[in-house]
Amino acid sequence: MSMSWLGYPQVLLAWWCPLVAVGLWHALRRLSVRLPARERFVLAVGLAVTPLLATAVPYMPHSPLRDALPWRAPMAWGISNGVTDIDGQHVLQALGAQLMLAASVVPLASIAVSFVAGAIQVARTGRTVALLAPRQCGDVWIVEGEGQAEQSLASTVGLVRPRIILGSAVAESSDASAIIEHERAHARAHHPLWIFLATCALRSWWWIPGRKAVLAEVRLTAELWADQNAREADGAAAVAKALCAQIDAKAQSARSGLSAAGAAGGVGTVSAGFLDPGIELAHRARALAAPPRVMPSWQAWTVRIATGALVSAVSILL
Repeated sequence: MSMSWLGYPQVLLAWWCPLVAVGLWHALRRLSVRLPARERFVLAVGLAVTPLLATAVPYMPHSPLRDALPWRAPMAWGISNGVTDIDGQHVLQALGAQLMLAASVVPLASIAVSFVAGAIQVARTGRTVALLAPRQCGDVWIVEGEGQAEQSLASTVGLVRPRIILGSAVAESSDASAIIEHERAHARAHHPLWIFLATCALRSWWWIPGRKAVLAEVRLTAELWADQNAREADGAAAVAKALCAQIDAKAQSARSGLSAAGAAGGVGTVSAGFLDPGIELAHRARALAAPPRVMPSWQAWTVRIATGALVSAVSILL
């Protein structure tokens, strides 16, 4: 068994593609932090789902890239190549054959398990919200609970049709306008759906180092994006005041042993505690204190198109 197995499609899909995708994000991190939150979000989500897209590349044995590439890309060789030069008496070769089999099976099984786990979390979040019996008030749903966690709830739930869920105390507070604008930004951009896909995709490649940092970037930039929209509508001071009020409410709920109506940390839910509260608050506070990062429309679209081209190239060639 030669070292050519390093270029087999199952090895490319199981190791090289996710490693390259995560590595590219880390390599571009110094540049991406200078971008507006929307473009940072697009880049992080794109690279997060790249390995998932690569597994969907069809088998095209007559592709001209078959002979042009020095490795066996899935598009030219199919999803896997069998290892035929195995000497059953050679322990290392037999072990290598088993590793090739695992490289074919484990990624597909991990994807299935990850998305099933994500679907279960979404269903639990939906059931929890239904038990709260929120009443609709325009595009906002109000929870009339008596507990502190229910009253301080502010979240966007749902993948296909996001809903803004607010506790009665939040809806009646002076910070309501900024909070609602923040949550509307999540709903309009379908952040719960994109975070769900990025979470399930990155969780599928649990053996790849550095993937958690990409997921943290996806979730943080979603919050920065929503903060920026609320800032444009109500001003930075109003958003900062609302942010501090929500952090205090979550901290008080945590001290009393309550959970934010099952929303915190749930897939399909945005505005949940996905980072250490101090780190998240520091990032968002610095963004609110600094001038907003904006770029001309043509530059923003250039970044998005370049991200799409990068994702497509890695997905097809690896």
